[in-house]
Amino acid sequence: MKPERIISLIVLLLVLVPGCAFIGTRAPAPRMISEQERSFAGALQHLRSGNGQKARDLLERVCEAPVVNGVTDEALFRLAILLLGDDGSKAAGRAQLLLERLRNEFPQSIWNHQATPLASYLAGVKLLRDRQRELKTLQELNLSLSRDNRELRQNLERLKQLDIELEQKIKR
Repeated sequence: MKPERIISLIVLLLVLVPGCAFIGTRAPAPRMISEQERSFAGALQHLRSGNGQKARDLLERVCEAPVVNGVTDEALFRLAILLLGDDGSKAAGRAQLLLERLRNEFPQSIWNHQATPLASYLAGVKLLRDRQRELKTLQELNLSLSRDNRELRQNLERLKQLDIELEQKIKR
């Protein structure tokens, strides 16, 4: 064979062989990012920048949207944590509901495992608040009964005094 033919054959092989490697393979299709994932990423960005209210709004949107594994469960957990920063038992109650939803809808999630002790703590806090409310009610009732008791004692003393005066008038 002539050297020109060998070189032509080598060039032809170099051109054709890499083409065979790509036949039948396709570039992976770009993965569609859901609206929940975009909202969640935005919420994380707002958390990093210290804007809790905007993060909370985005997390609310993620939690209300259709479930996306790996996104909704973490959003539920993070939203519950953010709600605990608010004062009042309503926020704690809402956080407890979110953690319960996390437990029910995502039993195998790592966020559920992390939420379990927090949910127990919140249940204890709720019980303590309920008992404090009950104690306050009982103290108010006790104070009211003490006033009524004092009034009754005073009325009884007046009646005794009137009875004594009446007997003295009868004796005269």
